[in-house]
Amino acid sequence: MHYKSQLHNFLKKLGISESAYNLFELYEVILSEKNKKFNLVSESSIQNLWLTHFFDSILIADFLGLSDSRIMDFGSGGGFPGIPLKIIYPSIELFCVESIRKKVLFLKLLKQELNLSETTIIHSRFEDLEQSMEGSFDYLLVRAVKMNDEYFLKAFSLLKPSGKLILYKSKVNNDEVDKIKQYADCDTIEIIRKEYSGLGKRAVIIVKKHG
Repeated sequence: MHYKSQLHNFLKKLGISESAYNLFELYEVILSEKNKKFNLVSESSIQNLWLTHFFDSILIADFLGLSDSRIMDFGSGGGFPGIPLKIIYPSIELFCVESIRKKVLFLKLLKQELNLSETTIIHSRFEDLEQSMEGSFDYLLVRAVKMNDEYFLKAFSLLKPSGKLILYKSKVNNDEVDKIKQYADCDTIEIIRKEYSGLGKRAVIIVKKHG
């Protein structure tokens, strides 16, 4: 219950309407009911859903303006972090990319049950996304996928000029940061580190594409 209050207070601080909190409660019910069938999150983390998935997903709203942006969530799985961000910012145009069919089916169900407009669920490997999508996203979110050269290059191709790649981390690997800096499309890198009650230390790497 404490973690629900923590998220609720965070939403209030951002000036988010009460209806968003109500959608999170519905999200919890749907995910808890369907988790075993779709294998979305571990049974241990389902107990701390509000903290480890909901709250963790929306923390970037503390320092990034996401309203009215076009966002791709790579490796969306149970909908994290894209769906929680869509809940608090309905004006986002969201694209969730997932390669596992049963998780795609869950995301489509979730979109329907939460009545999310301007939300597109894509069943595809990230590297196989259509060329027509290139250069069209303000933000690309990566929370639970290990990035390699192929993924980074694809991510940069999908972003608009000056678009941003957002990497969710528990800690920052300096070698990884040095590697990202070597990509031709990398303009600047910003690292934000914060600590939150219950969640502990979190870090976000923000990679800006050349404008």
